[in-house]
Amino acid sequence: MSKISILENKNSTGETKTILMELEKSFGFIPNLFSTIAQYPAALKPILDLYQAVTAESSISRKLQEVANLETSRINGCNYCIYHHSEMGKMAGLSSAQIDSLKTGIIDTSFNNKEKTVIEYSTAVTKDAENIPEELYNRVKSFFTNSEIVNLTLIIGLMNLFNKFSGALGIELENLNSK
Repeated sequence: MSKISILENKNSTGETKTILMELEKSFGFIPNLFSTIAQYPAALKPILDLYQAVTAESSISRKLQEVANLETSRINGCNYCIYHHSEMGKMAGLSSAQIDSLKTGIIDTSFNNKEKTVIEYSTAVTKDAENIPEELYNRVKSFFTNSEIVNLTLIIGLMNLFNKFSGALGIELENLNSK
């Protein structure tokens, strides 16, 4: 059960109301993650701006982003994020077998070397960012530019933030049937 109530759009005002309405247009619903963050309105726009900069403006494919998001969420045990990013992963081109693989941590053989490196890097950043093996970092460098490595690390870091936030506050999946 959620420890903090979401901010319903009908109870929001000003910029927060506008942002929540934009989220509803984009997703078809307002994700509980963001309507919970909206309880502290000063953080909502900056977090969404960062999310936009890190994901939508990225040269890293949506598929690779979702590989990183799912691996990070699996490690952190964030069922809320695993659910949503499984759906987003399907839309980005991940197969059902690949998504199931990322949910269990048993890497499917259909992942290519770049995808496997993203999985390993996501694991390393999430579990012990200060001790990433040099060999792994060199593999990451073989696939990505410096800008993309920063971007990928931000994607993983932001997902860790969302995972920890969702877990700490017990954010529940949206009941889309009642909306």
